[in-house]
Amino acid sequence: MPVSQENFNKLGRYLENGHQLVRGIKAIAEDQMPPRRYKGEELVELVGAKVNTIYMAEKEGRLPSPDLDPNTHRRLGATLEQVLVMQEYFGTRPWRRPEEAAVVMSFTNFKGGCWKTTTSWYAGSYYANLGYRVLFVDLDPQASLTYNCGILPDFETSHEQSLGPYILEEEGFPASWAKQVIRDTHLPNLKIIPSTLQLAGVEYALSNAIMEARSESDRLSKMMHWFHRVKDIVNEVKADFDIVIMDGTPSLGLLPLNIIFASDAVVVPVPTEITDFASTLSFGDLYKDQSETLYQTFGDDVVLPDMLFLPTRFSASEKTATLGSEFVLEQIRKTFSTDCMQSVIKKHEAVVSNLSLMRRTVFDVNAGDANVNREARKRAMANFKTVFDEILERAVYPRWPSKKAVLEEKGIY
Repeated sequence: MPVSQENFNKLGRYLENGHQLVRGIKAIAEDQMPPRRYKGEELVELVGAKVNTIYMAEKEGRLPSPDLDPNTHRRLGATLEQVLVMQEYFGTRPWRRPEEAAVVMSFTNFKGGCWKTTTSWYAGSYYANLGYRVLFVDLDPQASLTYNCGILPDFETSHEQSLGPYILEEEGFPASWAKQVIRDTHLPNLKIIPSTLQLAGVEYALSNAIMEARSESDRLSKMMHWFHRVKDIVNEVKADFDIVIMDGTPSLGLLPLNIIFASDAVVVPVPTEITDFASTLSFGDLYKDQSETLYQTFGDDVVLPDMLFLPTRFSASEKTATLGSEFVLEQIRKTFSTDCMQSVIKKHEAVVSNLSLMRRTVFDVNAGDANVNREARKRAMANFKTVFDEILERAVYPRWPSKKAVLEEKGIY
């Protein structure tokens, strides 16, 4: 057998073994990971009712009976699904009002390793665990977000089950039908439009479509149409959700630009390392140049989103700090001024890595699950909560008059 053929066959065997391993890990996560349980003060805070009030409603049959340990007969705590039922009964769901629009946000930077996908995933998990209706839109051909949500890319997804054919307006895929590709996750109120490797071809096809539009008499309207394909589709699917979170490629091509134009707010993760800070400045330069060109072409028809810069991978301790981490954080804050978030994402590699193996975030698991250190989980939860609460206050609530009024009362907005 020729050497090239043997190498090709060997690679095929490696890949098949790897894919079998991944499928096995997914099965373990689905079979062995218990649901997150809420009890005590956590339950009270989520439901917005006192413990005795909840217990009385259960006793009188106004709420379903609680789950009990078969051996001790003690309460196990409420699952998220049960919390959602309680929120509905007590009228405490955090949803936007019907007249308010879902907020669309994206986490983007054109450098890998900045925790773009991880932050997207954790934000969606946190908001879902608060009771919001959340939709993920995965437009990264690497499909990491899809995989994190328990869906195996290209084995359990395909081009037709992604947004690809809707973006390209393929025959039989009108934007109004895009809801049919929304998939469930392990959380009842967190859904996803999955990605697939074939989305890599969408960038090329978009480029061709825009080049063709430039040569036609009605080129401006056609170019605007192609730059807003993702926005048009998201507008068709967002009515059933409160928050839509999009994840795309770490680049600034036509598909990522589509994601930015579809967003109400863009959060730019910036690792607190000097090379990543410099890379983010390059991202800003390129985005600024692209935006100026588009604005010169389309004028006020181009609506750019708000931007927040989120420092990530920060460690202040002498033992684990990256050299210059404190210094770089100071430069990030000086550079981006009021658009830099006050909260930062610290390093939680051990926690995030262990839970990623089981396709879960710190908000999805109980203390002690998945061999995660309890204190490390507690620290990670507190850190991520601070970050995502700030995003709610700065990027989400101001767009909902009902929430904005609450912020104004607190003197926050």
